[in-house]
Amino acid sequence: MSSKSHHYNPQVYLRQFVNPASKKALWEYDVQTGSVIESTPKDSGCEDYYHSFEEGGGVRDNDSIEQSFHIIENQLPKLFEVVRNQQAVTNDIWSNLFLFAALQRSRCPKALYSFRNGMSEAYAQIFEILKQSPDFDEEMSKRGLNPHEVRAEEFKITANKDATLLLLLSTFANGNLVRLYARMKCAFLIAPPGKYFFTSDDPVCCWAEPDKRQFGPIGPGHSDVEITFPLSRRVCAFAHWESVPPVLYYHLPSKNVDAVNYRTVMNGWRFVYGPIKDNLISDFVKEAKKTV
Repeated sequence: MSSKSHHYNPQVYLRQFVNPASKKALWEYDVQTGSVIESTPKDSGCEDYYHSFEEGGGVRDNDSIEQSFHIIENQLPKLFEVVRNQQAVTNDIWSNLFLFAALQRSRCPKALYSFRNGMSEAYAQIFEILKQSPDFDEEMSKRGLNPHEVRAEEFKITANKDATLLLLLSTFANGNLVRLYARMKCAFLIAPPGKYFFTSDDPVCCWAEPDKRQFGPIGPGHSDVEITFPLSRRVCAFAHWESVPPVLYYHLPSKNVDAVNYRTVMNGWRFVYGPIKDNLISDFVKEAKKTV
């Protein structure tokens, strides 16, 4: 049976952020509306037919992309177990982490929206150039269109969602982002008892201090970038380009956990997820809403 609800945040990942008492409840913060509701990993981080695409002839494939992620997602429980118990990290575990981080960054809604907008703008510019081409009149006439009327019309050109998603995933498949993460210096941040990390629909956050930012978005290749990727309510992966970390697991004070959560919220697209209903997270969400 074809699947309908497609998770861009895997359920196995979101289960790491559920309330420790209930083991099921997940609080979902909506940056767009400012609302906070109790949800579950099954009902969060997903969208109907998000990974669906048209094969041709009007036939849609709802399963191939979803199933292609299983080989990575099935390895995640071992990664979560290792970092939860603060064990040594093998090369296989590192590889799983880098693959998962690259996949999350490639298929998140923010990347899809931004990339689709960029492609739409490029198509619109190409169309404006084509309208000035000497062959434009002939090509429009062949299609039964009046070239003068076409020139006078205002068009909104939007890149196809299916093609955009497939192109984004092809950037993951080429492995360049995975290899870039593998070259960085990595460690794990541990929250103190009673303090929690939160995650979002775009959990791999690239951050740099304002005085070190250049024009445009900060990416993983930026020399001053700090990457945070919450892996559970207690553990957050951390990567940068500085010297080798002296220890693999850092135990953070509460204020530093708050700083990581602030980055996570501000980097998210629409949804933030966590184990509790937290006033400070709500304040961060309100601030993020003002910037949308």
